[in-house]
Amino acid sequence: MSFPTRGLKAINHRDTHYRWIYRNRAGKNELWVEMSASAAGQHLIADVPRVVNHEMVPLAIDYARAHGWDPIKSAPPFRCRYLKGAFVAIDS
Repeated sequence: MSFPTRGLKAINHRDTHYRWIYRNRAGKNELWVEMSASAAGQHLIADVPRVVNHEMVPLAIDYARAHGWDPIKSAPPFRCRYLKGAFVAIDS
């Protein structure tokens, strides 16, 4: 699963540059985020509702960083879900 390269938007959050995109894959809306300067680092994939806003991006970044997402290390994607106004872990 590779990170998309077209249609990315930039965000500077807490003095770190990220790239992000909303995608619909297999009928499921997802927010994909990666650190701009990271080569092959771990990216964040968050399941989001059909109606989304740009304020969800920094919320997803803050949640993921607080719960173990390290966009510098190479690792499988960090996954979470937006549920009732906040991001939560996806039970595996």
